[in-house]
Amino acid sequence: MRVTQIFSLEDFKDSIPFTAIGARTCYSSGDLDYLLNDPRVVSREDRAKFLSKLGNYKHFSVFAHSFAYKDLSKLEENLIDRYVEEELRSLPVEKKAQILALKIASTKFKSHYNPDYPTVIGISLRHYLEDLLEESEEEYFKAFEKMADYDIPVKPLGSAENTTLIGLIKEHDGYAVFFIDNVSRTMTHQLVRHTALNYSQRSQRYVKEDQNLLIIPPSVENSQLSLPAEGHINHYLALIDTYMNQVQQSDAKPQLIESVLGRVSHFKDRFAEKKSVSLKDIYFLIDQLAEAVYDLSVYVGKVKREDARFILPHGRKTTIVVSGTLSWIRDFIQKRTDPHAQWEIQNVANQMKQLLLEQGVDV
Repeated sequence: MRVTQIFSLEDFKDSIPFTAIGARTCYSSGDLDYLLNDPRVVSREDRAKFLSKLGNYKHFSVFAHSFAYKDLSKLEENLIDRYVEEELRSLPVEKKAQILALKIASTKFKSHYNPDYPTVIGISLRHYLEDLLEESEEEYFKAFEKMADYDIPVKPLGSAENTTLIGLIKEHDGYAVFFIDNVSRTMTHQLVRHTALNYSQRSQRYVKEDQNLLIIPPSVENSQLSLPAEGHINHYLALIDTYMNQVQQSDAKPQLIESVLGRVSHFKDRFAEKKSVSLKDIYFLIDQLAEAVYDLSVYVGKVKREDARFILPHGRKTTIVVSGTLSWIRDFIQKRTDPHAQWEIQNVANQMKQLLLEQGVDV
């Protein structure tokens, strides 16, 4: 069953900009302010090229951040009849619309059906585009040009620490889109287990890690462990220096080498006068040693970033866009605001809850 005869591209127009932000999050190290001014988000021409490129790569997942509901009982009855069995066509329109809604819900995995609204179905733009490609490749690529015409600016609705609510639909079971920054990949590994939600995360394949940071847990921050600097700091820094000498002699672009060496020099300055090292210091030393191996792999060993990243810690900072129906967002909040949830994901869940409450959404 294809939904292109039931939904139109215009049905998604208010939430299409979130797909561009989700996609740019994958390929950019910038914060939300940067993304909201990125030409591939705000410029009609650049946005059209960018979205078309995503379409060419069949990068459908980012289009799940755009969502629309439709009451199928409002469709022309002859259109509904195309999708129901002949022996059911004598049923009332509302009943046939319910059957059609259930059919879509059972075949489109990013759709949403609630018996409280029996004739209503919600689907993501992802499904519309997938079906359009099956129908006509020409119309499929034209759709990305049309998307660029929906020049609707993204206006964040509120922020709480790491989390910003950038989109909200309140009708029926609603839909929310969040931008989450300065969290660890350890946290996002937990987050993506909530498979009913949609995600677009900063890529370590396409985004350089040169200026990235390690997220330090409060328990490590507050640890009283202290060790003599001698025998700890010098050992790590000597290894880092060895790898940096190799990077400096590589044929990498001078500005890349300068950036890497500048980062390492700034890091070493922090330890110049230290007489003891904390557990937090050791975490940072290990992190920088891992990044030095990453640099060595990329610039000297000619290893692709997508493979070099295997050495990087899970505690590295990342950015992610999360979206989903309010019913599934509530499910996430309920589970992850529990006191047994780990501190970082618990913080984000509470931030999401606060932002929705500020918008009058019952969570």
